[in-house]
Amino acid sequence: MGLKALSLPGCACRGAFQFAVMARLVAAGERFDLVAGASSGSVCGALTVAGKAAEAPGIARSLGGAPIVGARYLPTERSVFGMRRILHEALKRHLPERLLYETETELLVATTHARRYARGLLPRPALTEPSPDALVIHSNRTRRDLHDVILASCYIPLVYAGICRLDGEVHVDGALADNTLIDALLARGADDITVVTPFSGGAVARTMFAAEGPLTVPRHVRLRILYPARPLSLGRFDFNLHRLDEALSMPHEERVLAAEV
Repeated sequence: MGLKALSLPGCACRGAFQFAVMARLVAAGERFDLVAGASSGSVCGALTVAGKAAEAPGIARSLGGAPIVGARYLPTERSVFGMRRILHEALKRHLPERLLYETETELLVATTHARRYARGLLPRPALTEPSPDALVIHSNRTRRDLHDVILASCYIPLVYAGICRLDGEVHVDGALADNTLIDALLARGADDITVVTPFSGGAVARTMFAAEGPLTVPRHVRLRILYPARPLSLGRFDFNLHRLDEALSMPHEERVLAAEV
């Protein structure tokens, strides 16, 4: 039998829309065998497998109004950019690591191995294509430093202070290497995949620097895409409470590409 999987692409603060959709799906009784997230999608994925999807919209609202840049961050971050601290404090407050172990659903989190990614750029620019050599997929079945993994998955140089190291190597935002993890889910046997994207029309960006476009999967796979009914006004790095509320209350639409029988 195949597996039912969920893909949560990175989309920075627009992930609030994903939080709202997951709260609805879980309330409707939906369950997944695998949940995969890159960048901000890893946060939504972690909340989902930890059984906190219902609380996710409230967690997003609690961040409303938080300034991303300010002198307040200098003492701890040695930088005026506060995204790392904002995320780290939210994880500690709302998502204790112990809730991510021995979960019914497996969580997969993508990070990008910085050195291998940089080496792959030398022969040719590959910013818009997935980088399999640089992609590292972490499972909550095998790791216990999941806060560090999620921070690394979201880490964008300059916007996040400091450096993220996992197992002695520098890792950066997972969306650089692969923003959807569709190939990884297919390799694990998934044949029913749901993707939640914040882009109207169901478009998805395959990497951080790729233009949004349609997804394709093998013909035997059922692909369901959930997306906002109208374009979101919320920006990528935007904690404006009004725009957050719009994203959290935005109805979603569904498109299904059914598998062949």
